[in-house]
Amino acid sequence: MENHNKKNNTFIHAEGVIDKQAVETLFAELDKNIYYTFNFSNATTINFAAMRSILNHRKAGYRFCLINVNDDIAEKLEDTGVASLINMCRRPKPLDISKYQEFGGSFLSKSFNSTDGDSMLKLYGPNVPKQMVAQEKSVAKAVMLFGIPTPLVGTLYEDGDMTALDFERIEGKKSFSRIIANEPDRLEEITIRFARMCKQLHSTPCDTNIFADRSVTYRQAIINLKEFNDEEKEQMLEFLNSVPAKTTCLHGDCQMSNVITNGETDLWIDLADFGYGNPMFDMGMWYFLTQLNSEENMIKIFNFGKETCDKIWPIFIREYFDANTPEQQAEVNREIEQFAALHMAYLSSVYFSFPFMIEYIRKKLLK
Repeated sequence: MENHNKKNNTFIHAEGVIDKQAVETLFAELDKNIYYTFNFSNATTINFAAMRSILNHRKAGYRFCLINVNDDIAEKLEDTGVASLINMCRRPKPLDISKYQEFGGSFLSKSFNSTDGDSMLKLYGPNVPKQMVAQEKSVAKAVMLFGIPTPLVGTLYEDGDMTALDFERIEGKKSFSRIIANEPDRLEEITIRFARMCKQLHSTPCDTNIFADRSVTYRQAIINLKEFNDEEKEQMLEFLNSVPAKTTCLHGDCQMSNVITNGETDLWIDLADFGYGNPMFDMGMWYFLTQLNSEENMIKIFNFGKETCDKIWPIFIREYFDANTPEQQAEVNREIEQFAALHMAYLSSVYFSFPFMIEYIRKKLLK
């Protein structure tokens, strides 16, 4: 197995025959606190000794998933029962887009319904790394098995430089944000439902042997920031270290567009960043999207703009934090602002960086 600078890289390639020595060498350099993705695109086969070693490391507390697994390896993992104890995703199959009809989309993907009405296809653009889509499939499956309400995830497909995931189609579904956009008189009702879903998720103990620790993710992001010097990074890490550790569930992309409902059941979607940690990590992300984002981005994400977001936010914090007075809400906002800055640091390190984000991070996290 090949990986350059393993300690700072959570995405690791496996090649050729996977035997016990390859597995032992791989895990010898890894950190139990970090969640790893093993890419099996170039792995040809695996033997019993390697599978036993993988199981032993899983029992020892290492957290990982296998993606792009070929049929031969997948069948061996399934036949032995190993696949039932680890997160595994088979390699993509060719996509026949003629079997689907486009109906919507978002920043990073387009949505299609199958012509037989059974499934919904999420087609990611070429700017989304294929390994991230495979990891989303693996995590979405694990979340469903864990008991969090979410649509079933199916086959991983590939079409040139684009990747797609097949999901269970929820007949008559709408996102919470779409409902508010189309039926503004339901804004308070939907906001309260969303806040209660968040509270329930954030009070659910997570399986720390399967899912990633969000604080570790933020720590790695801060260390890799290019816009800040070592002293500034130390200040950010000091704040992160002061956050009380929690092992309850986090969505990772906690916002209204990521809850859908058919009127009877409310379901979480877009679970690629699901993990565990302090609920304020999710709150910082939600605050960033509704209070600090541009009008253009708000409309793209929610189908409504700042005016509506400003109505949603006080209702949400009233319901989620029991903050009923202006003074209580102002105190909640002051605390969340630091977590919004922390989320901006993560975005700046991993995805994109804008001057206003760097300025906000300096204002809220640096002394």
